[in-house]
Amino acid sequence: MANTTTSIPRFLLPQTGLLWRRFPVHNATSSGSILIRYASSTAPPPPKGKPIVLEKPARFNPPSHGSRLPKKQLPRHYGGELTFEETQAQRKKDYPGLPPPPDTWAHWFWNSRAFHLTITMGTLTGLALFTFVQNFKHTSPFADMVPRPSDFLYHPITSVRTVVEIVRLSEARNTAIVMEKRKRRVDDVDKRNEYRKAHGIDTNSSFFGTWGARKDGDETEGKAGEGNGVANEAVAEATEVRGTTPNPVIPVGEHADAMGGVGPRKKFLGIF
Repeated sequence: MANTTTSIPRFLLPQTGLLWRRFPVHNATSSGSILIRYASSTAPPPPKGKPIVLEKPARFNPPSHGSRLPKKQLPRHYGGELTFEETQAQRKKDYPGLPPPPDTWAHWFWNSRAFHLTITMGTLTGLALFTFVQNFKHTSPFADMVPRPSDFLYHPITSVRTVVEIVRLSEARNTAIVMEKRKRRVDDVDKRNEYRKAHGIDTNSSFFGTWGARKDGDETEGKAGEGNGVANEAVAEATEVRGTTPNPVIPVGEHADAMGGVGPRKKFLGIF
């Protein structure tokens, strides 16, 4: 039996029916609407239980691209490793603007403590000797007896002995001057004690207390007669000079004239 059904081409059918309309597809950008995807940006928490533990490897497997290089100090030159002779020659090479390398004369000159100590002490010793010689020439009366520099070259032993004797003479002279000054000070203290006795001043009173006021009792009693005679002479001379007053008040700075001294008395430390 033959098929009586025939197919009608689509373009011959009507196009206005709802059956033949396509489903409308809306574009988000064209319509102005924004698509919102409700999804979490964080990973979900792991389930409660045992932590994940990786399996221990059988041996250490270094990473193929580690953060550190396999060698800490790579050669800073090209052409392979340097030999021992080349390394030693490079250590002794002097580069401009850098300290000298070790095991060289320049390194010893700048870093030797003994060498710099010798230079420093030698300079200080030379300055001290020069100062001593110049001071001796300007202060000692025996400076003209010092040998000439040429005598030290031709006769060193004799010249050194002469210098030693000259220094001894100078020290003896200085010692005699100091002893004379001390004797004058002691005599000045005796005269002040006699002056206090002659004018009835308490011999125990002094600016420094009992020091310098009077001596021990034995020495005072032994020199009582001599002190009275000198005191009477001092009173008589003071009476003739100052007037007819039996006990004139003589200034402290001028009592040396009344005691038979020459000129005003030297004050102790320039004050007393």
